[in-house]
Amino acid sequence: MSTRTAPQDQDALDAGLFGPSSVTWHLHADPAMWIGGISALHLQALHPIAALGIVQNSSFEDDPFGRLVGTGSFIVATTWGTREQAERAGALVRAVHERLRVHDPVTGEVHRLDAPDLLLWVHCALVRSNLHAVLRGGTKLPAGQADRYVREQRRIAALVGLPPGDAPGTVADLEDYLSGMRPVLAATAEAMLIHRFLCRPPLRGRLRTLRPVWNAASRLGYALMPSWARDHYGPPGTTEPLATAALRTARAAAFLIPRGRRLDFPAPHLSRAVARLGGASAPSVRRLRDHR
Repeated sequence: MSTRTAPQDQDALDAGLFGPSSVTWHLHADPAMWIGGISALHLQALHPIAALGIVQNSSFEDDPFGRLVGTGSFIVATTWGTREQAERAGALVRAVHERLRVHDPVTGEVHRLDAPDLLLWVHCALVRSNLHAVLRGGTKLPAGQADRYVREQRRIAALVGLPPGDAPGTVADLEDYLSGMRPVLAATAEAMLIHRFLCRPPLRGRLRTLRPVWNAASRLGYALMPSWARDHYGPPGTTEPLATAALRTARAAAFLIPRGRRLDFPAPHLSRAVARLGGASAPSVRRLRDHR
């Protein structure tokens, strides 16, 4: 009798890029991640070429939630999807970046969106923002797990075309990189356009009902940026203690949303992963203590 595992059995055991023993698997299920995503958009826009790339190559003014939902879809696919789904999501991002260019009207230079320095900036700004939002939201990680999360995110860096060794592997390295980038960053006209849009997008039709929620979330995401990043934009916004309290309140409210609806947005990769791997794989930060 053959002992080879049937293809369908292999699919059933496919834990994707990370699996339930990773920090990423559990941390990315935290509702504070959505605020982290908004915070990352504010931060990423401070890179002049990145901001030009967003303005010149996206329809963000016509699609208020497109970039955030797109990032969310990428995160859920690469976190809880099968390896094939994760690799497909990475290939799509690489294909988009490969064909797009950024034209600098000041210098006349043309930049590639898949240039390693741009990929590294976007990656580090997102990783920092997500981790910071989850920790500020009240999640307590065992010693060393924040570093492990940063190190795990090198797999995502590799998916989008960045050599994984180029991405930081510890929180200290991540913060050092961001500090070293400060001379490059500026609140350019494009950055301010993106920032104002994030603070008050032109919601139309039924989306208008979401304005109070979005405005509050955007202000909160802005407040979670490093103080030096907020200084670029001008007013400091919500104080850090108030931002922390507001984030923890919002996170607690998000947990009141039925689990299935909360975790299956914007795509049901997580529920399918739990169905493949069993109920014990359901995300829980408390389980991280078992995987040190």
